[in-house]
Amino acid sequence: MNRLERTLILTAVVGVASVAGSLRVLRAFQVAVEHIEISAPILPSTKVLYPHEGANLPTSLEERATIAHDAALTYDFLLHACVDKYPAIVIPGPGAPATTDEQNATNFENVAQCSYEQYGAKPYWIPALIDTVDICGRELGAGWRLPTEEDVASLGAEERTRLASALATPHAGSSWGAFYFGLGVWVRGTNGALRLGDLSPAANPTVDVPSSNPAIHFESGVSLRCIRRTTIPAGSGSGGAGGAAATAGAGGAGGAGGAAGMGGA
Repeated sequence: MNRLERTLILTAVVGVASVAGSLRVLRAFQVAVEHIEISAPILPSTKVLYPHEGANLPTSLEERATIAHDAALTYDFLLHACVDKYPAIVIPGPGAPATTDEQNATNFENVAQCSYEQYGAKPYWIPALIDTVDICGRELGAGWRLPTEEDVASLGAEERTRLASALATPHAGSSWGAFYFGLGVWVRGTNGALRLGDLSPAANPTVDVPSSNPAIHFESGVSLRCIRRTTIPAGSGSGGAGGAAATAGAGGAGGAGGAAGMGGA
C-alpha cells in the first residue's frame, strides 16, 4: 500500500546542538515520508535595514536582494559569532551530549541579546523585502521558502505544542528569547499577499498585515521563519524521525538557521 502520512519528528536540533528525542523507523514499502522543517528566525540588522526603508527602498529586485542579504542574520551565524562574548551559549562538540531544553532556551536568550547589542538586530523586517525577495531560499539554501497560509493551517495541536517547545523559549528566564524567537510568522496568503500567521498552540487565525507603508519596517515582533518540506517516496528506503527544532542552512550574514523538523510516517 502506497500512502503518505505525517507525524511530528521527535528529534529537535538547534543549530549544531540536538535535543534528545526518539526515532521511529518506517517501512519504506508501506509509506512515503514527508519531512517538514521550520527554521529559527532570520533577524535583520537594523543598522543595515533602516537606511534603505521608505523612499530609499530601491525598486530594483537585484538591489532589494542585496539589502536583504546584507541585513540577514541567521541563527547559526549568530550562535557561533556570539559565543565568545556570551559564554553561556552552549555549542556541543562532536559526540557531546545533546543540549537540554533549558540550555536551548539559554542559547535563544543569549543569541537574541547578542544580536541586538552587537548587530542592532530587531524582529522588524521591511514587509516589501519579504514580499519581493526570496530571503529564505537565498539565506538558508535550496528548498527553503516562506511558509504559506496552508502550511500554518495544516499544523495540528500536538505539532504546535512540540514546535513551541523546540523553537520558542518555554524555559526562558528573560524576555529576550520570547521577543526575538516568537511564533508569530510572516506567511504567503492563499491570495498571494503577505499575511501574518501563528505557529503557537493558540493557533490564532492568519490575518492581513495592518494597513501601513510596506516599505517601512514593521514593528510587531513577527518572525521571519522559513519552511522546507521534503517527501521521500515509498520504497526508497527506511525513514525515521520525529521532532521539533533546528537544523542548519547556509545563510546571509553567514550561517545556518535553526529549524524544527516534523516528519511523515
